[in-house]
Amino acid sequence: MTGGYSEVTFSKVAVLLGADEAIIHKEYHLCSGDPLIIGEKNVRPVCNTNYDVADQLADVGMEAIHPKASKPLEIKNIPIRVKNAFDPDHPGTLITKEFIAPESKVEIITGSKQVTCIEIHDTRMVGAVGFDLRIMQILDKYRISYISKMTNANTIDLIIEEKDCSPHLLAELNEVMEKVSTRPVAIVCAIGSNIAQPGIMARAAQALAHKSINIIAVSQTSRQTNMQFIVERDRFAEAQTALHEALCV
Repeated sequence: MTGGYSEVTFSKVAVLLGADEAIIHKEYHLCSGDPLIIGEKNVRPVCNTNYDVADQLADVGMEAIHPKASKPLEIKNIPIRVKNAFDPDHPGTLITKEFIAPESKVEIITGSKQVTCIEIHDTRMVGAVGFDLRIMQILDKYRISYISKMTNANTIDLIIEEKDCSPHLLAELNEVMEKVSTRPVAIVCAIGSNIAQPGIMARAAQALAHKSINIIAVSQTSRQTNMQFIVERDRFAEAQTALHEALCV
């Protein structure tokens, strides 16, 4: 069963019946990378992961399962098994609440090149409490959810889907901020249920540097499930390949 609406219906039925496991059939395996970019022989199916990883994937448009379908199953602690309809003998990917990889590793390299970086620079920002509240209120008005956010003393970068970056949004931001600029970019993510290990960020950065790929911005939370690198859009495929070679061993 595929597609957002059918998955939501499927999820509701699974919750209603109190299923032991929800099995969803896709046209592909959930793999360590995009086989169309990295090559079918270079990627491998992900056998186990958790709902946190599924959320990280959905946030950049790679949906193992639609978020509106996964949340009720997660709340009811019903595992999801994603199977490839064209490889029925393979057990597929089992998604559970509790799974944590026993050894630290990156499970999946993914991302999107259909994103825009909105850079907001304002010298009044430093030390101001709640300065970005006005930015969030404008995003809320336009029903925009950002994918990533980076900040320092006087600059905030927001990564949003390109389709959401409208002239009206930018006009309102310019009314309240000193300088607002945009640029088309790509976001490349190294995701896993347990990627916490010394030096992994350095390895990722070195892999990109080795291919002369500049990191425009970078983001990772203390939960350490998703390293996000913002790169030039035309280096999207190269960046994914470089990270996969360096991290998905």
